[in-house]
Amino acid sequence: MNLYIHIEVLKREFQSKLLIAMETASRGIKVYMGRLESYIMRDFFEPGIILHKSISPSPHRINELREYKKKNFIVTSLDEEVGLVNKDSKWYLKLRYSKESIDLTDKIFTWGKFDYDNLTKNFKSFKKKFVLSGNPRVDFWRKDFEFFFKKKKPLYKNYILFSYNFYLTSKKEFAEQSKYLKKTKYVRRGLSINLHKKIDKDNSRMYKEFSKLVMALSKETNLLIIVRPHPMDKLKHYDFLSNYKNVKVINEGSISEWIHYAKIVVHSGCTGGLEASVRGRPTISYLPFNSVHGHPLCDKFSIKTKNLKQCLNAIKKVAKNKTRIKKPDLNSFKLRAYNLFSNKPGYKVIADEFVKLTKTKEIQNQNNDLILKFKFKARDIRSKFLKLKYGNFKFSIFNKNDTLNTFKILKKLNPEFKNLKLNFIKKDIIQIKKISN
Repeated sequence: MNLYIHIEVLKREFQSKLLIAMETASRGIKVYMGRLESYIMRDFFEPGIILHKSISPSPHRINELREYKKKNFIVTSLDEEVGLVNKDSKWYLKLRYSKESIDLTDKIFTWGKFDYDNLTKNFKSFKKKFVLSGNPRVDFWRKDFEFFFKKKKPLYKNYILFSYNFYLTSKKEFAEQSKYLKKTKYVRRGLSINLHKKIDKDNSRMYKEFSKLVMALSKETNLLIIVRPHPMDKLKHYDFLSNYKNVKVINEGSISEWIHYAKIVVHSGCTGGLEASVRGRPTISYLPFNSVHGHPLCDKFSIKTKNLKQCLNAIKKVAKNKTRIKKPDLNSFKLRAYNLFSNKPGYKVIADEFVKLTKTKEIQNQNNDLILKFKFKARDIRSKFLKLKYGNFKFSIFNKNDTLNTFKILKKLNPEFKNLKLNFIKKDIIQIKKISN
């Protein structure tokens, strides 16, 4: 059987989904990973198991799920955006799930017991569809994954990392986003246009406050400052920081890698900040005003500051080792991230479920990879001739060197991974399969 893992945001999802792909491929299932959604809908691929990043009940997604079932696919989902840090349990369920979307899905993987209990309580008739697995993104937060970052060659070490979860939008972009919220019926499920306006306003205000902080800090420290923008933000919004010699704005690589080599992490209600504090990095939360843009849970284990002077002093004290960093009490957080301390990491739990699913439905047809490559090559030539833009800001193409390097490092996790091979089917689609000895 084939497994299809769709990727929406490459920097956010690549490493964790590659883990799932490698573990599943080692069990004898051929895996395709990348921008797959549209090609599956157009019958480029034979039926198999699909892992989606969400099953939000928008008209488009519901129609898509119906088509998958008609085409004899097994549909699974792990929501990449909710279930970990959301304070209002009912709100995120209304936004991201419905009885219809769950009915059209075979298995739904959850972040932790909080997420699992929330879903099983509110959708009791579908309880058997929910799996307490954890998200493999959290696998990289575990101590047994320290080896991965040590094998990666960092560009810098011992820097102050700013992890941003806010971004700027133009009037045109805001109008397009509002149109999308109406089209997908998010406005009916809780994300009103007024709330969207408030988030956008707070994003802009937070951008200004953090810009002041970075500029002030650059004058008071010799340490390198790395600014990590939100994936949706444009680098041109940070051109003004080029005037500061010890500041670099970088959006390449995963946030987990940047956290590993950071001396201090600064954020505001950001998941990157939560990850940093959970992994034992000195973490400072800057909360200059009451904002709706972030998640309060992400600030839980951070040193909290509320104005520019206070934040600068906190950063300088930590940098000079004058502040004792307490080890966070993660007992309550275990409910949110199941696989942080579990015996079996999340990627293995998910792969176990995929193997079980192969036994529930007979799907024997395999893809002809030579024909696939020919079709995709023809499309690439056409796109080049027509000067069509490849991909988008969330995911354009796989970086070949980085992809192969990550694949090589992760092979050290399991002796069974030595027999795996990675092929580039298309610029934005890779295949992982088990090869015979």
